[in-house]
Amino acid sequence: MTELTPDQVRALAAAAGLPLDGADLAEVTHRLNAFVDVLGGLATLDLTGAEPAPTSPPGPTRDPPRDLR
Repeated sequence: MTELTPDQVRALAAAAGLPLDGADLAEVTHRLNAFVDVLGGLATLDLTGAEPAPTSPPGPTRDPPRDLR
């Protein structure tokens, strides 16, 4: 996969409402590209026959907000 550029990372941060520039931009770009590189290994897994399994977040469950019931 092609590495993300600093401009692309800045645009992603802006879309998420996160200010990012200068040395932080360089560091986040480096770390994000390293993360994407490691995750790329998952693409080689043979998932033939694997069924999706629902998961629940850890911790106590809560009732949904009243407007979502």
